[in-house]
Order: sequence, then C-alpha cells, then structure tokens
Amino acid sequence: MKKSDNIVIIGGGPAGIAAAIEVARAGAYCTLIDEAPQIGGQVYRQTSKSFKVSEKPLNTEQLRGKSLLAEFNEVADHIEILSSTSVLGIWKNHEILWASEGTSGVIYADQLIIAAGAYERPVPFPGWTLPGVMTVGGVKSFIKTMYVKPGKRAIVSGTGPLIISTAISLHKIGVEVLAVLEAGNPPWSSPVFLKEWADVDFARDIAEDLEELKHNNIPLLFNYTVCEARGKNEVTSVTYSPVDAQDWKPIKHQTTTVDADLMVVGFGFVPNTELTQLAGCRHEFYQGIGWFVLKDELMQTSVPWILSAGDSSKISGAILAEEEGRIAGVKATESLGFVSAHEAKKRYEKPLHRIRTFEKFRNVINEASAFRKGMFELIRPETLVCRCEEVALSQVKEATDHGVGDLQSLKLFTRLGMGPCQGRNCAPSIGEYLHHTLDRTPKEVGRINPRPPVKPVTLGVLAQMAIEEKEINSDSFDAINKGGMI
Repeated sequence: MKKSDNIVIIGGGPAGIAAAIEVARAGAYCTLIDEAPQIGGQVYRQTSKSFKVSEKPLNTEQLRGKSLLAEFNEVADHIEILSSTSVLGIWKNHEILWASEGTSGVIYADQLIIAAGAYERPVPFPGWTLPGVMTVGGVKSFIKTMYVKPGKRAIVSGTGPLIISTAISLHKIGVEVLAVLEAGNPPWSSPVFLKEWADVDFARDIAEDLEELKHNNIPLLFNYTVCEARGKNEVTSVTYSPVDAQDWKPIKHQTTTVDADLMVVGFGFVPNTELTQLAGCRHEFYQGIGWFVLKDELMQTSVPWILSAGDSSKISGAILAEEEGRIAGVKATESLGFVSAHEAKKRYEKPLHRIRTFEKFRNVINEASAFRKGMFELIRPETLVCRCEEVALSQVKEATDHGVGDLQSLKLFTRLGMGPCQGRNCAPSIGEYLHHTLDRTPKEVGRINPRPPVKPVTLGVLAQMAIEEKEINSDSFDAINKGGMI
C-alpha cells in the first residue's frame, strides 16, 4: 500500500535505530522492520520481557545501548515498528514484501534504508557441528537475554576484539575460561597502539577488556587456533595448536587437548548483503571480509532510493553503525524535502566527523582480522561444510575436479547453499576456499544469488497477505510476480 513520502528502515540494530531517530526528529514518519521481538540488534539486545533477572551493573556497551534506546523512545510516536518480521523481497517499483507471525504484506517505500547488519563468519573444522560449539554471537545472546551459562569449561577461539569481550562475559557469569586463542597477533593488542588511539571509544573498550582479561588470569594466546572439537553427542574436549603467523596454517604436530564442554568461535563477520543484492545495488569484494555494498559518504547506494548503513555495508561495529544510521536518516528526509540542504549539512557534521576519526582505526581492525587461507587446512575430507544439506568437503573437491569453479555451479552440483540458511553458513567460507585453492578471482567465484523469498516462509503465510480494499491488486501472490525483480 502506498503512503505519501514513506520511509522504511530494515533492521533494528544501532544503525536502524539511529536512522529512525533522525527521521522522526525531522518531523517525518517511518516504518522500522526487524526480525527480533524487540529492537536493539545483536549488540544492544534487550532482555526478553518473559524473563525475570536480577539487576546487574551495566558495562560500557550496555550503557550506550540504553542511551540510544532512551533517545528512540522520546520520538517513538513517529515510528511504526514491525517486530518479529522478515523482509522477503524488494522490488524495483519500491515495494517490499514482508512476513510476520502467520501473515504477510507489502509496504511501499519512497526512501529505503537497509541496516540489516552482518552475520558471523562460519569456519568449518572437525566437530564444529557438535552441540556445545557456539559462535560468540550465540553466547552473547544467552548471556544478554537470559543470563544463562552456556557451559562450565570453555575455550574461546577466533580473531578480533570481540573474542576478548566474550571471554570476559563468560567469566562474569561463572564459566571457567581455559584460554582465549587469537589466530593473529594484532596491533590492537599493543598498549602503545591503544594509547595512540585513546580518543577512539572502541580503542578504550579494547584496552579495558585486555586489562580485565589479565586481571582475571585468563590466558590469551596469540597465533593459536582451535583444531578440533571432540565428543560423541556433545563437546567433551577441544584440541588447539599454534598457527603460522602469516597465513594462519595450523602447526598440527604441536597440538594441546583439554577437557571442555563449550567451544566458542568468532572469526569475524560477513556483511549481510542479500537484500542489497536483490535491490540491484553495486557491490565490491574486500579481501578476507567478503562482498559489501558500495555507498558514498552520505550512505547512498547505486540505486537512487536506497541507502545502506551499518555492518550490512561494511563491518564497522556498533559505534560507527549508529553514526552511519544518523546520516542515512537525515539523507532520507532531505531527499523527501523534510529538511533543507542547509539544515541537513549541519546535521551531517558530527556523525561525519566521528566516522572520519574512526576510519583508519576501523581499517586496522578489519585488516588484522581478515580471514587467512591457512585455516582451510583444518578441514578434513569428511568435514561437513554445508550443514543444512550435509555436504562434505570431499563432495566439493569432487565438483572442482569436474571443472566447477564458482559458487552458483557448486550449488547445482552438490546442493551446497540450498538449505534453510540459503548459503549464509557455507557460502562465505567455501567462496574463499574456491578463491584460494583454484586461484580464481572473487568475481569469478561469484556468489550464491539470492531469490525471493530470502527467508523461509510457508505458502500459507503468503496466502494470508494483508491487502487494503483500496489496493488495485487482489491476487495475494501478485507481489511476487508483478514488476519483475531487478
């Protein structure tokens, strides 16, 4: 249904919340669509209303989230929230197909802000499908929403500052953290480096986390990684080893095995680009990170009515995502005439300054945490690389031996990427695998093309499409067929 000058925001994390705030402050109304029951995203995730937990002191991250949500609540009467709602498709005629709790519908957007965030980079290794192997995001979710201990004895492995803060969160809730394994030896671990960047909020956070890790006598091993999680029905032990400093190739003859019931992995993030792909936005490849949507300084993509903010366009973290969201919100309202160009310029100044200040630091973090090809040495022929369709590495090798050299062909040959996750758990790692082992460019390897619906949905939900009487189209499925995808 078309609403006059309608602004739609996809994603209720820091970028989406900040965008909605700026839209509302300009006197405009917007619709915020989010898959979670409550806004906040992964970083500012709120405790479920159905849970009662004792009051805990808030850390720096939680204080930022509380401040942003308070700001949001002040202007919430200008914002329509569609929570527990998935976006299934975007059409060139400005229509967005959504589904939520047994029903679906179409909403029109004059300006669309995509702030869909990122998802964690999956790294296959023997035992990674066992219960007890969790990503840092999954662990953080347990702790933030329910204050539940996901295990008793844990190894935390991966790369980047997030594995440090995850280890601290586990320690605070009573989990024994045996060691934190950082695959690299990043510059951000140096006190000299952190002192140089002391005016950057995120650098201060890292310095505090490192100090707390040291204070609690939790070992931090650089150039180490997990090799295998073992157990019959669940994780009972974990094996790890040092890695080559350049390509992170495991030094397997120097392994250590410890008893543990929790293996936490965090090898960075992959921008969530399926919606910007569907919308026809231009993308580029960042080595070791993945594909991301191209945008200018004001968050404008190559599609005139679509803006992108936060980690769905480039891995930035919550602080920068919020600033990008503010710029996107102002730009959307400027485009529709709610604020003048002069007023918009004033509103851009502060977030643009923050982003420029952070830019070099963000690039250092991303470069230090970029995925290295040596990690593929962890995967054995029998190791599953596509969990949904149970495709093993041996099947991928068989396909490449027959001349398959890109993800789309591999999908047809093996069914990799055809399951419910539609490639989110396998495409990033296997795309990198094809890139390195076949010496093909990222463009040649390509991507698994998203198709609507981009999230699993039943035909019954599509049949229950909410349609206003004034709408011309009466066919519930017409939203999928009309206009054609970009």
